[in-house]
Amino acid sequence: MRIAGALLYTALVAIAFASGIDRSSPWWVALVATFLALFLAALIRVHAVINAPREDR
Repeated sequence: MRIAGALLYTALVAIAFASGIDRSSPWWVALVATFLALFLAALIRVHAVINAPREDR
């Protein structure tokens, strides 16, 4: 879950930078695309952790 948290944190940093840039800038598009990719990666990581096979003890 630490990886998912780190991915989510970096996604929020990317969107924070994107909020300060004009929307017509290509940097804005790149930062929003980065946010979407990192957010999706965090969701996939959480899904993988939750659905991981459990060890029998």
